[in-house]
Amino acid sequence: MLALDIYWTSLLILVPCVTLVLGRNIVLRTFGLPSSSTAAGTAKEACEGEDRDVGQNEETEARNFRWLFLRVYLLVMGSEWLQGPYLYTLLRDEKSYPDRTVALLYMAVYISAAVSAPLTGYFADRIGRRTACLAYCAIHSLASLSVLSSQFEVILIGRIIAGMGTTLLWSVFESWMVAEYNVRGLGRGENSRRGLPLSTMYGVMTTYNCITAILAGLAAHCVVLALGSKTHLFILALFLDATAALIILRTWTENRGVGNDQLRQLPEHESAEHVDSPEDRLLDSLKNVRVWVLSLVSCCFEGTIFLFMYYWPGALQGAYDYNSRSRNNNNSGAPPDRQLPFGVIFASFMAIMVLGALLFDILMAQYGKRAASSSSGIQNCLPVALLTIALLLGGLSFLWAAFFGHHEISLLCAFLLLEACNGLYVPSMGYQRSQTVSDARRASVYGFMNIPLFVFVALALITTNKDQGE
Repeated sequence: MLALDIYWTSLLILVPCVTLVLGRNIVLRTFGLPSSSTAAGTAKEACEGEDRDVGQNEETEARNFRWLFLRVYLLVMGSEWLQGPYLYTLLRDEKSYPDRTVALLYMAVYISAAVSAPLTGYFADRIGRRTACLAYCAIHSLASLSVLSSQFEVILIGRIIAGMGTTLLWSVFESWMVAEYNVRGLGRGENSRRGLPLSTMYGVMTTYNCITAILAGLAAHCVVLALGSKTHLFILALFLDATAALIILRTWTENRGVGNDQLRQLPEHESAEHVDSPEDRLLDSLKNVRVWVLSLVSCCFEGTIFLFMYYWPGALQGAYDYNSRSRNNNNSGAPPDRQLPFGVIFASFMAIMVLGALLFDILMAQYGKRAASSSSGIQNCLPVALLTIALLLGGLSFLWAAFFGHHEISLLCAFLLLEACNGLYVPSMGYQRSQTVSDARRASVYGFMNIPLFVFVALALITTNKDQGE
């Protein structure tokens, strides 16, 4: 029982840390307390009543935009996080599928995502990102319903549908947000204290997404304990998707790539006759070297994160069983019939990921403007530096896990370090992509950028079995 306590202990340590850091940020934003880097600018602004009124209007508009987007985004992500920690154990334990079959079902998700990525991106840019977000809610609901079936064919079809939903989830919601951000002119806040810099929006997204994941992990743990079955999590996820769809229908406006009938995203100095065709804009974006550099980075880091999400329950369970056999070597050697609290562990991962995202938010608020205004000619140097740090420490955490894979506490610490790096990586990468890809074909380009990622994950699952992967 003591071995199980390390997971609850890690959560009980991390949650107060998240609360303190997040509370500090909320207090600073609510009461407008100046930091050392902005005190002079704040005093000057206070002397000009008109500028202060403009700043307050910008802040109100930014707050409304955050609420408009985040309430939908967090609902769909909460639906995903409810299922994540228990999908593998549901397929292996409740459905009694062997590990090879479970790997096949996971492969179906990523192969489907890779094949559908260009099509879903084109669909989103042509038909509309709002429509694509509604399509995701419907697709994810169908995938959740499929798990209730006992027939392998139905579950396989559900996983294929889930792959289509995956590529929509990681492209269209962000595409809608960035396009709507630009349409509303919120970018003017980049050079003012009151406003909504895009880097701040990505930091807020990652932070609250992780908090949602913490709550979802704890809720999933309680549901499984109370009802004794993991399938109820998928029913609950369906209700979250339906709620998100209703909010989208009632509050979101449509935006799409620039075409003959959609010019509202153009700057004032551009006219319709200067608008390239959608295909030309897509090709221009794909010729950008930075797009493929970011795609390669995404493939390497996010691909390992996707594999980690598949392997971590078995890896920790194996380490726990190994240590239990070592402590009880006088017994027959059979592993103890006890499962780790996967929902609690997942909540711990998300808690430390919040700290990584908050670190990004704090550093960008303190030093981002100084880096952006430097005369060195290197733009966005701070997000690039943070991205590099996340990649290096993430690789270090995998080496740590490889050398101490049978030591339960060391393995947990390695995984926590990886998730902290993930929290730093997500807003850094999101900001870089938003600065590199134009609004006109954003969803299509994001779809193409995700193809190497999904192919890598599918090939990794094909070429390794469960034990080799761990």
